[in-house]
Amino acid sequence: MVTLLTCASVPVVQQLPPRMLLDGAMGTELIARGLDTRVEPPDAWNRSQPEHVQSVHRAYFEAGAQAVLTNTFGSNRFRLAQFQRANDVRALNVAGALLAREVRPAGKLVIGDVGPTGAIPPPEGLADLTELEDAFAEQAAALAEGGVDLVHIETMYHPKEARAALRGVRLGAPSLPVIVSMTCKATLGGTYATPLGFTPEAMLGVFLEESADGVGINCTLPPAAMLDLVRFIRARTTLPVFAKPTAAPSANEHVSPRDMGTGALALLAVGASAVGGCCGTTPADIAVMRQALSAPPPLQNLAL
Repeated sequence: MVTLLTCASVPVVQQLPPRMLLDGAMGTELIARGLDTRVEPPDAWNRSQPEHVQSVHRAYFEAGAQAVLTNTFGSNRFRLAQFQRANDVRALNVAGALLAREVRPAGKLVIGDVGPTGAIPPPEGLADLTELEDAFAEQAAALAEGGVDLVHIETMYHPKEARAALRGVRLGAPSLPVIVSMTCKATLGGTYATPLGFTPEAMLGVFLEESADGVGINCTLPPAAMLDLVRFIRARTTLPVFAKPTAAPSANEHVSPRDMGTGALALLAVGASAVGGCCGTTPADIAVMRQALSAPPPLQNLAL
């Protein structure tokens, strides 16, 4: 259960379920069901193939997830414009929220999923920050209309877009808690940076400056490679920390369900509040993670 505490006009996440388990990937699950992303985006199936979207949500709930993310990662006007569907923002986000809510068991959560626009702010790119903020506000308003419990802004890799996303979501859905996650990769120097070269310090600084209700790391890295970043985040905030490692870090590598399970435990041990999976993660992986999280600790770790 999520308990909300109103601070001024903005509610914040006061308490999440302990050792919270999120869902896994959506896009790869829909591809396995016949989606061709060269023709249409995953989000389009919220209207054209709703039964398949709901089957993925249902599978994750049955595997033990306590929350699922809506099939709306790319449901912003910038990404939908690539498929000539920029006018479908409201319809696809509302539908995505309703589909998840319709199969949600009692006591479980539906999280509105918001991904990056793909547009790059200056000086690295030419994106207008006001347009980015408006796009995030538009998406957030539709997710709120559909009835999500909170919003998770995922896979942020530019601090200026992250700031626009947080401000936009606050404008579009002022009553909803907002979690925001960065994505990073390991560098040759043994540190971490986003795909555009920004440091975790720069990203987290924006998250905290914009008063996110929770922060995190998702995508790109398998569980073991994500531990240092979770430690880094936990050392700098008492906010909930979401960790969603990938099960498919490269085309030639796939993390086993067993390693996803032990990885989930390790991420919780170093400070994560909620764990799940990103690209390539399946309901089978989430089921193993559920088993790992539900098992009693080893006897030697029990207080006598």
